[in-house]
Amino acid sequence: MNLSGILVTMSLASSVAVSSTPVEKQLLSISPRDFAHQFNAVATGAGSRLALPDFRAKPGWHRATTSEGISVLVRAAHTGYAIDEVVVVCRAVEQCLMTICTAALAIDATVDPVLLQRFIAARIAAQLGEVALVMSGLVYLVVSPKNDDYVALVIRPYQPQQELTAPRQAGLLRAGYPQG
Repeated sequence: MNLSGILVTMSLASSVAVSSTPVEKQLLSISPRDFAHQFNAVATGAGSRLALPDFRAKPGWHRATTSEGISVLVRAAHTGYAIDEVVVVCRAVEQCLMTICTAALAIDATVDPVLLQRFIAARIAAQLGEVALVMSGLVYLVVSPKNDDYVALVIRPYQPQQELTAPRQAGLLRAGYPQG
């Protein structure tokens, strides 16, 4: 492992918090509509042309393509006024990290985009095992199946009792998630 790999691993280890206390299912306290507005504001502030449509407050999946080969999927809770999770699916390299960081900053303005990008790169390069990044009560999980041509980042509230392995998430993406 090279020096940058060691530094990434050390910085990830210092940022991961683990709790053994069971918690109820938590939601992201932002509506799909507010997420889309915040995503657009972050993108505009960064000088990007990425944009999401105005998602309605309804339960279930909301999907938008931000650029060629990149989709943002938002799963709203049963009330439609909170989010269970956000998934960014990249089938193209261009604008992938920008879309991921924009989505992460739309949910949590305190997220460290450099750490997130290093984590994603380390996971894709297999420098890190099947781990998830936990920051500020949110889980960032990279899904990169070897037999498929996509990379996805799943963002959801941290729930200590939930299995957070990438193979499990890849199976979920194939089984029930709308494809990007």
